[in-house]
Amino acid sequence: MGADGNSDRTVADEPLIRTVDLTRHFGLGGLFAKKQVLHAVDDFNLTIHENEIVALVGESGSGKSTVARMLARVYPPTRGEIYYRGRLLNKLRSRKDLLWYRGEVAMVFQDPFSALNPVFRVSHGVTRNLALHRPDVRRDQRRREAERVFESVGLNAKMLRRFPYEMSGGERQRVGFAQALAVRPKLILADEPVSMLDVSIRAGVLNMMSNLRDQEGVSILYITHDLASARYVADRVLVMYAGHLVEEGPTETILGDPKHPYTQLLLSAVAESRQDAESISGDTGEPPKVINPSEGCRFRWRCPYAIEKCSQVTPRPTPIGSRQVACHVAVAQAEANSAAVPTAPITNT
Repeated sequence: MGADGNSDRTVADEPLIRTVDLTRHFGLGGLFAKKQVLHAVDDFNLTIHENEIVALVGESGSGKSTVARMLARVYPPTRGEIYYRGRLLNKLRSRKDLLWYRGEVAMVFQDPFSALNPVFRVSHGVTRNLALHRPDVRRDQRRREAERVFESVGLNAKMLRRFPYEMSGGERQRVGFAQALAVRPKLILADEPVSMLDVSIRAGVLNMMSNLRDQEGVSILYITHDLASARYVADRVLVMYAGHLVEEGPTETILGDPKHPYTQLLLSAVAESRQDAESISGDTGEPPKVINPSEGCRFRWRCPYAIEKCSQVTPRPTPIGSRQVACHVAVAQAEANSAAVPTAPITNT
């Protein structure tokens, strides 16, 4: 390890961003109340490479947005580490360092209207970001750069003079991406960017995200509860439940043949997958226990396949082929299937 906490591996060997056992807890209760701790995220490991769209999926309350806010340095981790291009971010303290990082990693929020200042024209957020994060762009050049990023997200440059209320929801969300793109980030954290948009215009925003990856070289962490849109746009999928990463891997591998019972449950709720997904009618619908949780799998109360070990040992992500699965039953089944495959006899030639 280096003096700053970084490992000796070179930056070239590193993914764009990675986390090591990233954890965030929130204390609950007043001064005289019994102390309780909400485990929003526990031991979360994520990697995102350059020019990659990674979808982080899960139901509301699973901890997806908390992960994004830790990556954006809005919430400090309770424990764990975040590395950006090999640099340990936990020690970023100065305003200069934070401005540098927020120029590299930008965020797009769920509500496109509340994310824009209604008092100013939509050009204000773009030019302000340019002034903060790209001081090399002169004041007389900011207008041209604002026009460029507007066109990159599919908006006419004339729209720079509009106020937020004069634009549709889809247009406002594109403005949010333009504000992020103005700083020329390497990574955009997109927190449910299409959940508040009409179904008819969601595909346009998803196509725009793909274009940003291909044409601008931007990686995207796409946070969503919509598996259909994740399948449409993402290279890899990470499935999160009650603060834990339960399954991750290539999109078609995860959504085409899910191994974790929770991923199967999510797929069974997608209308287009109901005929293909395995029914898990044993789901009781009991909410996850994330306040002072006990050891064990947090999905076990809803899982029809739970065994005794599930209530005793918290499963860790384990490789199964090209994926990782945090499930005792799925890992045992994969090991049994592997042991049952006959090996070819070794012959002398």
